[in-house]
Amino acid sequence: MSSAHYQSDKVWEEIQDDASFQEFLCNHRLVDYLYQSRWFGGKSSRILQVIVSKSMPLYKGSDLYNMMILEVFFQESYAHNYFLPLALVPIDSTISDAAKLSELELGGKKYLLIDALYDQGFHQAMFELLQHNQILKAGDNKVYFKAIGDLSLAKEFSSKLLNAEQSNSTIIINDFFYLKIFRRLFRDKNPDFELNEFLAEQKYFKNFPNLSGLIWWEPSPGFDISLGLMQEKLENEGDAWTWMLSEVESFFAQADEQELKPLRWSAIYPLKLKKLPPYFLQNPGPEFFRHIETLAKRTAEMHIALAANSRDRNFVVSNYNSDFTVWLKNRLIYQFDARYNLLNNKLPNLPEEAQRLAKKVLSRKDQIVNFILGFDEEKLRSFRIRIHGDYHLGQILKQGKDFYILDYEGEPESTIRDRKVKQSPLKDVAGLLRSFHYSLHATQVKLGTEKANLRAEQGKSLYQAISGVFLNTYFKEAFKNQLDIGYRKEITYLLHYFLLEKAIYELGYELNGRPDWALIPLQGILEITDEIKKI
Repeated sequence: MSSAHYQSDKVWEEIQDDASFQEFLCNHRLVDYLYQSRWFGGKSSRILQVIVSKSMPLYKGSDLYNMMILEVFFQESYAHNYFLPLALVPIDSTISDAAKLSELELGGKKYLLIDALYDQGFHQAMFELLQHNQILKAGDNKVYFKAIGDLSLAKEFSSKLLNAEQSNSTIIINDFFYLKIFRRLFRDKNPDFELNEFLAEQKYFKNFPNLSGLIWWEPSPGFDISLGLMQEKLENEGDAWTWMLSEVESFFAQADEQELKPLRWSAIYPLKLKKLPPYFLQNPGPEFFRHIETLAKRTAEMHIALAANSRDRNFVVSNYNSDFTVWLKNRLIYQFDARYNLLNNKLPNLPEEAQRLAKKVLSRKDQIVNFILGFDEEKLRSFRIRIHGDYHLGQILKQGKDFYILDYEGEPESTIRDRKVKQSPLKDVAGLLRSFHYSLHATQVKLGTEKANLRAEQGKSLYQAISGVFLNTYFKEAFKNQLDIGYRKEITYLLHYFLLEKAIYELGYELNGRPDWALIPLQGILEITDEIKKI
């Protein structure tokens, strides 16, 4: 916490819109606080200015909270909006350092100014507003709290702020509700808000947490900013990523010295479970692959539900057209150019094996660019729909023999409009195939260099088996329910396109955050481009 303090003869209720108080926050505390906050998405940029764009008082009994929307301007000529509610607590309060903004001296008494999302009183105030479908008003500003279903509690209120998330803040209420508060705000509905609202209204797809409440800010009539959503807590055994890592590690331990021949040259070839080689029915075994079939079925059901609306313009299916093609090419070429330059710059600092793979990827620049620019909408007859957008094993919860899908916010790097562009459901499928690939390679990295070549071959075979079984069930479910994902040649083309797009996206993430893991997306890019060359 900064040594800068604020002092005034006024009391807390009197300084909410006080110009000197806001000036103190914006000039002396908010910049430092934003940079230290896990949910702040502008850490790699330089903040030029922070202003309080909107504010709204929230009273709970004698306690007052100040809900603020901050507008953050960056040197790189763009701006973000963030939600930051404030609370005042006694100076000797025991509270996380991550919550503290500043000490205040008001009316001769000292207090701590904190992020109200660390304050249980604020949690209870938000929940009670949801329970009673309240609307807060201040001038033209309105904040709506909408309950969905019964929000009555069987016991005394309790709450806890989770530390796991980075881009948002989630509060567990009475160990029964999850209240997710969006930190970064957009001048449009957040996709997670919008898709959960949509799925809650349809009757087909059930494998997502039950929606219990929605919160949005209306700064002017007809203009909504999503603030948060509440869902019932779903009992689960953890996410599918953790489950998959455990299964893969067990597979390698039991495979031992066994050499497994690759099943097909392509990992996007559908394969019936009963057609698997006998050794896969021993290890990892039929139960594992039946889980993969269930996951494929749930994925298809999600897409079938998202394609079923014929009236809402935000969800009605679309065809491919030249506007989409231009958008897709420009977006991916820009991303690839940025990754290519980043890879060149980071090359000397990569581990030896990653350097070897990186040089091969760099040598394939022309092939990759030509494939990206070769996207031709006139050859595509399938539909585009709203999709999950950031679909991987970490966004899926395992519950017994079933799976539940959550977090529909889309790729964090993408703009809010890009996240809402209708795309082939095969983009989500490609995201999950890349997640399967990641789990195998991440386990190989964990197990070390001993037997590395043998494990690489075993992992490749298992990846083909997992992907094949998944695709066989997904295709069967899609075709049975008239989900138009295209004909065989079109499916192959789109899967390759989206697999390459996802691997390019992953490469930037690893180069910036985990250089030792860069070999995983690099290997993925090489495998995908090898397949493309064979067609």
